[in-house]
Amino acid sequence: MRGTAGPLTTGVRSIDGILGGGFERGVLTQIYGPYATGKTTLAIQTGLLNGGYVAYVDTEGGFSPERLLRMARERGMEGDVMERFIVFTPESFAEQFRIVGNLKKIVNRTFSLVVVDSITSLYRAEDRRGLSAGLMRQLQALSWIARRNNVAVLVINQVHFDSRAGVTRPVAEYVMGYRCKDILRLDKLPMPGRRLAVLERHRTRPEGLMAKFKITEKGLEDV
Repeated sequence: MRGTAGPLTTGVRSIDGILGGGFERGVLTQIYGPYATGKTTLAIQTGLLNGGYVAYVDTEGGFSPERLLRMARERGMEGDVMERFIVFTPESFAEQFRIVGNLKKIVNRTFSLVVVDSITSLYRAEDRRGLSAGLMRQLQALSWIARRNNVAVLVINQVHFDSRAGVTRPVAEYVMGYRCKDILRLDKLPMPGRRLAVLERHRTRPEGLMAKFKITEKGLEDV
């Protein structure tokens, strides 16, 4: 089972548009934003809609097989889509480190997507002294996997409020920004269920492109 060589569609035309067709293969894409902006749904939907296996590292318990199957039914997709998703559930940052390292032995060109959701959840939960090097090494391994196997790698990130600057920033901003070639931020809009995607960095696309979308039973859809 192998996906096409092009970008991975998100299933949302407006988001695909700002990304230049979808998530790039061979690079790390960081997706960050506040709680309930659709980050996990976007990752699951991308895995659902593209051929190939999906390695999904779930650090927060956010991956829902029921949600995945409901999204598949709403889209009229037949077959056992769960068999394409290989889910890992680390309970510590050290375990997450080992799992990401082992992905180098597991992921091959029958995979289309690797997701770490979120890469900084367990990082934040522990004493962060000395952990930045571990985070950097995980990002290096994921970058190698992306290039070696021509797969898209999505690293989902959390946010924190920078009280000095008065703005919301991604966790471990410097380390994440150094390794991630593409960065997509998701935000809430005032209307219920409506969200905004902002392209903050891309290898080939202009920065600052925006796309509106909505969260439904089907997953994420165009407004």
